[in-house]
Amino acid sequence: MTATTQGKKSSRVPTPLHLLQTLTRTLNEQLGEACQQAEHDAVKALEKLERQKAKLDDKLTEAREKLAARQSGEEHKSVNKAQSRVDELEAALVELSEARNSADAYVKQLRLDIRQTLRLAKGFERIDGQVSQAIEKRDNPDQAPPPRPRSGPRRGRSKNPAKKPASATTNA
Repeated sequence: MTATTQGKKSSRVPTPLHLLQTLTRTLNEQLGEACQQAEHDAVKALEKLERQKAKLDDKLTEAREKLAARQSGEEHKSVNKAQSRVDELEAALVELSEARNSADAYVKQLRLDIRQTLRLAKGFERIDGQVSQAIEKRDNPDQAPPPRPRSGPRRGRSKNPAKKPASATTNA
């Protein structure tokens, strides 16, 4: 290419085709990144719940050991206190397990939604390809393949030109 044709190409104003191409590419990239980020965040939240559950399990085990040790002694006040702590931790564990199950179900549904979204977004890639072809045909009309002849009748013409309309043959 010469310097003048390069200068012409770089100074062109974007056409609607170029804008559509940029839009589809940007949308496809951002959609993919958003899906990855959403999945990453959801998995991270699920892992956090797992860590919290492990800590709570440790605390519950410790509280049960204290309760067992105090039950072997005769201190009813401290036994009641230890029992209430165990009950409190067990309730928290149930609540955390429900939150974890809910988060797990969310992650599974999110992954299905992401797959479906990316499958549907393949349409953007097809649009991008079609736009690229249209731009290429417009910019290089000599290299475009000749239009294919239409097969079948054209509008406004009858299939058999030898036949005359029914109104012309009713004279007999």
